[in-house]
Amino acid sequence: MARFILEGSTDPFLRVDLSQGDMIHAESGAMASMSSSLELKGKARGGMISGLMRKALSGESFFMQEIVAEQGPGTVRLAPSVPGEVRVIEMADENWFVGDGGFLACDDEITLKTSRQKLSGALLGGTGGLFILNATGTGSLAVSAFGAITEVEVNGQDELIVDNGHVVAWQSTLQYTPSISTKNSGGLLSKIGGSMKSGEGVVMRFSGQGRVLVSSRSRPSFVSWLIPQLPGRNK
Repeated sequence: MARFILEGSTDPFLRVDLSQGDMIHAESGAMASMSSSLELKGKARGGMISGLMRKALSGESFFMQEIVAEQGPGTVRLAPSVPGEVRVIEMADENWFVGDGGFLACDDEITLKTSRQKLSGALLGGTGGLFILNATGTGSLAVSAFGAITEVEVNGQDELIVDNGHVVAWQSTLQYTPSISTKNSGGLLSKIGGSMKSGEGVVMRFSGQGRVLVSSRSRPSFVSWLIPQLPGRNK
């Protein structure tokens, strides 16, 4: 089985050592360097139709890379698209959901599927658009985030509320509900009004028992800050 190793403490590479016959899956464009004994292939994620829908609706990459050690052992170094932490989850016959842009790589023992959210969840939540990535099995799953990653345990008693832009991944043992307000009461219009006044964005409410990976930076918030700073935007 392929070995996943982090290289560097700040904005690390994900180094993967493959024995002959091993294969891993990686996000499109993640390969930074690799041994000549390895072969890089492109594959439409979740099939052609599903891939086109994901591309149109969520803006995620249509293709995924397959890196195969066909000619002998080798090493590949992968790099996420944004600066930040990489976390390797060692899965033991379990299931994780990965939010928009959080997937980096996994070994071939992990089964990847795209899951469709409820329409209300997609419209109000937007984690992964209409789709989120569902990783199942036993093996290594690598996720990345903008900024640092911290793990929060949901204990089954208290509900955890996380800003949607900071959600990286979560265990399937948790129930999750997208919301436009941190308030538990009030109607839709009341929540929208309160959200506008407080500056809240969309949040995810997690309940049950399990782990949630949360990032210290939000890509949507950074983009919202960056765009007005670009030359010509204030003219």
